Amino acid sequence: MDKLNFHFTVHCHQPVGNFDGVFREAYERSYKPLIKTLLRHPAVKFGLHISGPVWDWIGINEPAFIMDIERLVDRSQVELISGGYYEPILEILTDQDATGQIEMMNKFIRTRFKQNPKGVWLTERVWDPYLPVLLSGLGIKYTTVDDTHFYYAGLEEKEIHGYYITERAGHPLNIFPIQKSLRYAIPFKEPSQVIDILKGYRDTGTINSVTYADDGEKFGLWPGTYKWVFEQGWLERFFGELEKNTDWLSITTQGEDISMNKPTGRIYIPSASYEEMLEWALPVEAAIKFKAFKSSMSTIGVDECCNPFIRGGFWDNFLVKYPESNWMHKRMLSVSTMLANMENRIGLQLDDARLELFKSQSNCVYWHGLFGGVYLNYLRHAVYEHLLKAEALIDAHKPQSHSVSYTSQDLDLDGMDEIILKNNRLSLYIAPAKGGALVEIDERDHHFNITNVMTRRKEAYHELIREKQTNKLSASTPVTIHNMVNVKEEALEQKLIYDWHPRYSFVEHFLPSHVLELDRLYKNQYIDLGDFTLEQHNVVKHEGNTVFLSRDGHLTMDSENRLPLRMEKSYRLFENRMETGYRLTNISNQRIDAAMLIELNLTLLGTDDQRSIVINGTDGQEIKGMADFLKYGRIDSLELVDKWQKLGIKIATPSIASLFTYPIETVSASEGGFERTYQGTCFLLVYDLNLAPEESKGITIPVDFYPVRNPGDKNDMPD
Repeated sequence: MDKLNFHFTVHCHQPVGNFDGVFREAYERSYKPLIKTLLRHPAVKFGLHISGPVWDWIGINEPAFIMDIERLVDRSQVELISGGYYEPILEILTDQDATGQIEMMNKFIRTRFKQNPKGVWLTERVWDPYLPVLLSGLGIKYTTVDDTHFYYAGLEEKEIHGYYITERAGHPLNIFPIQKSLRYAIPFKEPSQVIDILKGYRDTGTINSVTYADDGEKFGLWPGTYKWVFEQGWLERFFGELEKNTDWLSITTQGEDISMNKPTGRIYIPSASYEEMLEWALPVEAAIKFKAFKSSMSTIGVDECCNPFIRGGFWDNFLVKYPESNWMHKRMLSVSTMLANMENRIGLQLDDARLELFKSQSNCVYWHGLFGGVYLNYLRHAVYEHLLKAEALIDAHKPQSHSVSYTSQDLDLDGMDEIILKNNRLSLYIAPAKGGALVEIDERDHHFNITNVMTRRKEAYHELIREKQTNKLSASTPVTIHNMVNVKEEALEQKLIYDWHPRYSFVEHFLPSHVLELDRLYKNQYIDLGDFTLEQHNVVKHEGNTVFLSRDGHLTMDSENRLPLRMEKSYRLFENRMETGYRLTNISNQRIDAAMLIELNLTLLGTDDQRSIVINGTDGQEIKGMADFLKYGRIDSLELVDKWQKLGIKIATPSIASLFTYPIETVSASEGGFERTYQGTCFLLVYDLNLAPEESKGITIPVDFYPVRNPGDKNDMPD
């Protein structure tokens, strides 16, 4: 009987923007001991994909690790696998960017290790039928996806092995299925049990190769695995078992398999990702129903036969589920277009700008499932930081100008135009169709989006928190993180508060004075009298550095009184200042008596002592934390001071009646459990609105940006 070919493939990745300490921990607890163990077992051939952010970190911090990889290459033990350098989801990029990302990784592998990559690691195994066209044009021979993809194409378990060939428009590509039985067994079952699974494949007499491919972080970084995999010797024992069974087991790479064996068959796979990802991509209510449906199938005992015909959503719908993801994605595409247009105009390749663009495409921040993803503000910050750096490098090739540019375009592709005001220091992204609000405010010198705040929204797993279903780690054998449920702090269910509108800035609410209580505002326990928060505002005109908007709306005071109110709103941009102006006119025949709340949602990314709120009033100055719950009466101004970035933001408020602030915190899943994550701080500027018929009231809110050269020195604060 022929030997069974076994492919052991490891994928190591950390996203752009992750903390240095996380890279260090992943290296020390996973990547380094994994490679050191493989060096001791030269008979164990394997495939290795390391993403660009990890290669970048290793090159700076642990260059000796690269020498270990070179040793493995020299003795033909490892096949290095390509992919998009900064680990993008390929199918959501332009062809030019997707090609550029792969070519960047190919060049790195060829130059550094003298291997010519044959395969690509498909980020999150997000497959699109168009990929053969893209990949075959780059000389790529194969990729790897889950066996789930093959089930969706109608295959049965006994047919899913070896590799299949597909094509698009005559462009061929080989595809290896990952055996789920191996993915869930390694490293969670005893090595002897894994060998039994492999023997089961061999004993069929019809299977000549099987593939294991999964995250390298499973070996040491996932909760509970370091002790099990390395201290208790699981990996050593596993490799030892492989070596003891070479009489019937051949440990090969996928590239070798293609050269030795014919395809198992031909196949066409629909757009898909792994099973859990497709469930996460569903809208929340659909995800809850989907989970209940799968549970009911298990109860009646038909899940095994029916699962292949049941699938969740579609990866791209994360861009609907999370508007913040869509906004980042469309901002990224707009910068990609800007770069391509500039390169065509000047006839030069802007490699420095392209590098920044590629870094903004790192996939982890654009979705959410088991890992924090879009809920991690520092990962979103990394996207904006690199996009703004790319914009600055592109703008350097434009004629110098100190004037304000005006652009009207449908940036987020929702069918309605946004307005962009931009100068050398600041950028404002205005959404007339979304309450005339500011979606994004960029301080360009620091490459910083101060409105990078996530909305508090319901997730399907929130019911687990309410029910306090916890599953602590076993003291002996770890479990896969897909089966772990852990609440990381007490009373977390009390933080499950959901917003009824996006957390944009310069959003208006109208409330009766008696509901102006901090706790009610924080928990959204009020009814807005107005129809200005979410509704369309009309663009009246654009003059120089100013955009004028207007809306004729209403205040519903009670069931019998719906009073018309006109709001005229303007945004004005100066070199280091923006001003938002209001003129409110009572166009009803009755007096209007209400409180107007102007909402700003701003972030300095953290709540430590390097970042603070400074309240300036008649009694002097008070310094508060970004996560504090605050209520003040009349004050002169408030400031956000970031000592770490050396950035200050001053908001003058001499005519407000009161100020409320509270932190925006989401409750989301991560590999370590359910946790609370700071997203930003809500500032509510309250103005008394007492208007007789035809009476008007004007409000101007200037926002100044200034450098904090010497933290704590009042001379650095603007007057």
